Amino acid sequence: MLKNYILMNQNTKVLKFEYDNELNVITNILENYNIKYAPLNIKNIEEVKRRIELNNWFNDRGIPIYRDNVKEIIEAFGINNIKELINKDYGLSVSDQYWFKPEDENIKWGEINYFQKDYGSINFTNATYGSGASKYLKQTIKNKPDKTPNNTSNGQLKKVWIKKDNENYLYKGAGTIHNFEPINEVLASLICEILDVPHATYTLDVVKGNRQNTLVSVCKCIINRNEEILPAYTILTEEKEKVQKTIKDYYIYLKILNENNVPNAEEYLQKMFMLDYILLNEDRHLNNFGVIRDIKTLEWKRICPIFDTGRSMNTNVTTSYWNFKEGEIKCFTNELISSKNLEPLFTIKIKEEQIEKLKELQEKYKEMLEKYSEYTKLSKEEIQMLTEGYKQRIEVFEKIMKEKNKIL
Repeated sequence: MLKNYILMNQNTKVLKFEYDNELNVITNILENYNIKYAPLNIKNIEEVKRRIELNNWFNDRGIPIYRDNVKEIIEAFGINNIKELINKDYGLSVSDQYWFKPEDENIKWGEINYFQKDYGSINFTNATYGSGASKYLKQTIKNKPDKTPNNTSNGQLKKVWIKKDNENYLYKGAGTIHNFEPINEVLASLICEILDVPHATYTLDVVKGNRQNTLVSVCKCIINRNEEILPAYTILTEEKEKVQKTIKDYYIYLKILNENNVPNAEEYLQKMFMLDYILLNEDRHLNNFGVIRDIKTLEWKRICPIFDTGRSMNTNVTTSYWNFKEGEIKCFTNELISSKNLEPLFTIKIKEEQIEKLKELQEKYKEMLEKYSEYTKLSKEEIQMLTEGYKQRIEVFEKIMKEKNKIL
């Protein structure tokens, strides 16, 4: 069944498109209105290719077919294809302000958006963390079950958005061999605090269901109702002829941010990669860092706060391959590369007291690993290996910064 929709950015009309609700595909762009308010990769592309890129953007907005609990979500909502959820609730998200307005409906942004409005997450919570989990989180149904930003929560790991005290919180589980990603998220936010770089602040919780308990990380939404996240991947699309998919792309990316007057771009990017260097982050892909844009002025306001650092400290590697002396990371690359490749990027100075505070986190890391070992299934020996591994990473970081004469 074909139906016409208007892509909206809050209350601004961007373009009109025709959508096939059976095939879940945009079949035609009918009219452009205010294209400068479109998603960046849609705005800056030739007209003839816009429909293709709009479909790509639309699909990336949804839950991927490789989500750990995708089967349970499909069953919970009685749908045939996970793509059906993307347009089930106007395509609403809490990562930006875009939505899909049916041409024949008279509805406004203020009546539906989830930065201001409550929503239901019960079906998603139970499908994600097991039957009864929603009772533990004390959720109530204030809308129909499919009225929720969880319809557009992309990414592989089990996750669910929950509204608490008028704030949007993301509860995210684990999905690697050792399952201590949530603990790594908390450690990463503590490191970011010491390095003095914008970041999402994570805490830990255990979601209790009727048949299982799940360790999760919890953080607030990192944007407000007048902002959107511009992922690094989108930012680099204009430079795709120059992008090499190597660490050299860092300099291309930094140049773009400086041209758009993003404050402290070099300092904050370096500190993000210092974090990745210390924790051996294997998953700093181009969609989990970027820039925050004001959707009214279209100004690039600031570096996106650091988030999604869970897949670190060899959590997806068997213990026989744990390597904390060098280790591997990703940096503008699809494949893993040696962490030593990050060292030339570090040109700013940090303080000796910051190094000392980073060392003190070893005990905090150990405490968290021991406290939640029931959920990670880490042995005492493995916890000791991890805490010693963290200590080793700080020592390696301190050594290279001293060699570069970058410690005050």
